Amino acid sequence: MKKKYFVVPILAVLIPFIFNSCEKPEEIIDPPQADFSVTQLYSTSDITFSFTDWSSDSPDEWLWTFEGGYPSTSTEENPTVTYSESGTYDVTLYVSNEGGDDEIVLYDYINVVQFNNPLFTDMDVTVNEVTKTMAPDSYVQFAQIDNTSVSYYAETFGETSSGTVVGEEVFWDSNVSLLDYSSYNLILNSDFIFFNITNNSDYNLNPFIVNYGTTDETEDDILILNNGVKYSTGYYNAYSEMEVFAFYEYSTTGVSWLHPYNLTIPWENNQYVDLNYNKSIQGKTSEPIDREKTEPAMLYPAIETGSKMAVNPDAKDMVQ
Repeated sequence: MKKKYFVVPILAVLIPFIFNSCEKPEEIIDPPQADFSVTQLYSTSDITFSFTDWSSDSPDEWLWTFEGGYPSTSTEENPTVTYSESGTYDVTLYVSNEGGDDEIVLYDYINVVQFNNPLFTDMDVTVNEVTKTMAPDSYVQFAQIDNTSVSYYAETFGETSSGTVVGEEVFWDSNVSLLDYSSYNLILNSDFIFFNITNNSDYNLNPFIVNYGTTDETEDDILILNNGVKYSTGYYNAYSEMEVFAFYEYSTTGVSWLHPYNLTIPWENNQYVDLNYNKSIQGKTSEPIDREKTEPAMLYPAIETGSKMAVNPDAKDMVQ
């Protein structure tokens, strides 16, 4: 009987110990470490990015802040954001879970550059092998991730309705820093001049020759109809005492514009001149004079694009 009294107290001590040793320890949750990646969505117009959360330890709350973006904030795990203004912008991601929180700020991370076209013809601009076309008095935008230096190439020229270049092809090939300016006007200095021409005479005009009789003479096989429509030609080198000459079609004579007599050059950036010819030719023969020539190309009617001044007066001028 004494044995019974000795065993029971031992069991009373061991049973609670056995049960307590089987309890699961409390799980420890580590706080997240904020991190993300971004991908630009291709578009010829909008600047749009897709942001992806890569934070560690499974956060369950997100708060994004997008300086200059739309939306400017988001609580989505993987938001999409659009930028409409040029500039350099910070991105902030705050994440949290039951174990804690963390925040990451990337400064000047989204960089949007804008190029403005104050000229008279469409302009192609290429950045990072992406080319966008901007019409006169319009602009295009490009974006870079975590890089405030932009290399670009731009070109423009007059052309016929069949795509033949008229005059000179002009281009820009340079680098810009978005820490200085984020918007740039691509302009031509007074070494270049653009011509529009309206013909109200009795003859069509062809060909069209600029800097006639000089080593810089440029001849364009274009047809300028005598229909009173203003046609755009192209960009040419501008010189004092320069002469512009247009033959009467199928003739050995024509009309001349000579600076400074009947051709006035403004001598300013982005300059242009409207040439007009209204003469009625008396005694015009019914049979045209035969000149050996190919079929001339047709011009586009000139587009009235306003002041021809910079699209953005606060932008930096990039002079060709």
